[in-house]
Amino acid sequence: MRKRWLRRVFPVLLAAVLVASMGLAGDPAAAQRLPGTGKTLTFAFTNWTGDWLPTLVSKVLLEDYLGYRVEIVDLTVPVTYAMIAAGEVDVFADAFFPNQNSLLAGYRGELEVISWHYDGTVRGWAVPTWFAEKYGVKTVQDLNNPQIARLLDRDGDGYGDLLGCEVGWTCHDQINYKLEAYGLTRLYRQIDASEQMINYAIRSALDNGEPVLFFAWTPDWLLAVYPHPEVVTILLDPVGAWPDDEPPNEFGYPPGRAGILVHRDFRRRHPEAYRLLSQVSVPLDAVNESIYRQVVLGETSDADLERHAREWIEANRETVDRWLAAAGLR
Repeated sequence: MRKRWLRRVFPVLLAAVLVASMGLAGDPAAAQRLPGTGKTLTFAFTNWTGDWLPTLVSKVLLEDYLGYRVEIVDLTVPVTYAMIAAGEVDVFADAFFPNQNSLLAGYRGELEVISWHYDGTVRGWAVPTWFAEKYGVKTVQDLNNPQIARLLDRDGDGYGDLLGCEVGWTCHDQINYKLEAYGLTRLYRQIDASEQMINYAIRSALDNGEPVLFFAWTPDWLLAVYPHPEVVTILLDPVGAWPDDEPPNEFGYPPGRAGILVHRDFRRRHPEAYRLLSQVSVPLDAVNESIYRQVVLGETSDADLERHAREWIEANRETVDRWLAAAGLR
């Protein structure tokens, strides 16, 4: 079956800028000695705003300090893993676990995570705090009430709506697993529209004081704008139904973490890029801020997204210089 995807290609930096950025302006031939000159790396992007900052920080560093040309392609998560295994994609800079544990296990021996960004993320089902207090909805199990479901029926189809995840995202399957495990499918349906449409619906409901049930997580913009527990309440899940062996927290989901995924042969094919990417670690608060700037401030152009990455690099120059030194580039 033919696969089609949208390709975003960011222009490689001019050689003069590249040379200057590495302090080599006095040696015009130096740019030609960069190990990535004339080579292209392909990065996967999985249609999540949280992918952008880790992806573009990695991209900028590879282009500026190693001379690679980096292309970014839009793929679903399962296709990303398959294409890295097949050698068609080189890097997934924001692989998220434990959501993708089963995918990684399916390619055991072929793929590896070479660096970790952040961990300890929060995920869970949430409602407005006023709704939780007025109707006594404090846990996922409190949703098992036809009256509560009717209040959360936003589209009038007779089922309560849980604003969830896009089809193809692992969290979409996890939500459906929990609905079934708790016998909630008779009362609720997951709304699986695009991230952008879900964001719009959540913001509209919260701003207008309307009942709404939604999947909340970090990194994300939402809990920065509508903090827990002041504005939204993440429902406790004392039962903690979960499809694998990862232990869930009090909200019913294992804490998440993100890392950089490559083929095990990447180290041999691109040793300098491997050493550099092995150092890259973008923290959770930075990703939260990037998502906020995209969703709330509307900074979503290619130029905006690369600017976010470059601003973060400059604001954290001491950290980045340590990465470069560890990779043998200082």
